[in-house]
Amino acid sequence: MTNEQSTRRIKVAEGVFAAWSSGNADAPEKYFNPAASLYDVVAGEKLEGWQAIRSFFSSNLIAGSNLTLVPERYWVSDEGVALSWIMSFTVMDDTFGAENKGKRTRVMGMSSLEFDDQDLITSEVDYWSQADIPRSLGIVD
Repeated sequence: MTNEQSTRRIKVAEGVFAAWSSGNADAPEKYFNPAASLYDVVAGEKLEGWQAIRSFFSSNLIAGSNLTLVPERYWVSDEGVALSWIMSFTVMDDTFGAENKGKRTRVMGMSSLEFDDQDLITSEVDYWSQADIPRSLGIVD
């Protein structure tokens, strides 16, 4: 893989994570091959095709939550890009107790992205722990 291709794929990773953070369920589409798959370890299911990915993402968008996914480090190979990131959002309901409504969470994770020859994402696998949400709010150690 050339340095130019590595740079392009990192730019795609940055772009898709900014799109996930936009609050617009359609924003990530331009980064995905229409037949792409997404596997989120917390959801525990593999989503096939952009429409299934969009549906999953839009069902988890909560107005006012200010979701942000900020990439930190990248590792590039011939197959794709792995990256670490920090996800944060504002708790909008009493799921974690009324005293935590309005607080921000902070969860670390990693993703693996694979690409086609047009540098569109064909596979995204997200690794993170849902147990980190209450930990970030100080509910559990």
